[in-house]
Amino acid sequence: MSALIIPIALSFAGLLLAIATYQGIRRGGARFYTLEREAVLRRAMLTLLGSTLLFIGAVGYMAAQELQAQAAEAEAEAVLEGEIEATATPELSVFPPTPSPSPTVDAAIPTATPTAILCRAIVEGTSGNGLTLRDAPGGADLGILPEATFVTLIKDEPPQEANGLVWRKIRDNISGDEGWVAEQFLSLGPGCE
Repeated sequence: MSALIIPIALSFAGLLLAIATYQGIRRGGARFYTLEREAVLRRAMLTLLGSTLLFIGAVGYMAAQELQAQAAEAEAEAVLEGEIEATATPELSVFPPTPSPSPTVDAAIPTATPTAILCRAIVEGTSGNGLTLRDAPGGADLGILPEATFVTLIKDEPPQEANGLVWRKIRDNISGDEGWVAEQFLSLGPGCE
């Protein structure tokens, strides 16, 4: 029953278009001038074409449904007569299945390298005098870093003790100078030891 709904709907729509075409021709045939009559007839021709296409669609849909039903019926009869074996579930021929080879890595493709985590610090607690940058822990003066200078800790060099202070090797972010400073005057950023 549900297979008939679409063809019936298409046929009904085609019938409505045909009726609308007839009424349009009847209404406009005698009352309009020649140019208007031609426009009415063009519209009638288009609606009649649409009606014809809907009827053809309904017939084509019904024919396709019938062909599918016949094909399914023929297959069922062939299975019953033993001409065609019913499809069974596939079975594994090798147990356990052999694994497929894993793809090899192309050496030409660059690999990702981890980015080093930078530890940052700010010079604080010098009462405006600045922090002395030295060439070694407790060594000779290289310069003065003003209060609130932003520096980067050099992770390759571990903290060292000298003259009762803990010293850290840093790089000035503005000038690029490297040297040692007393750790107690640095405010270390998050994640820095």
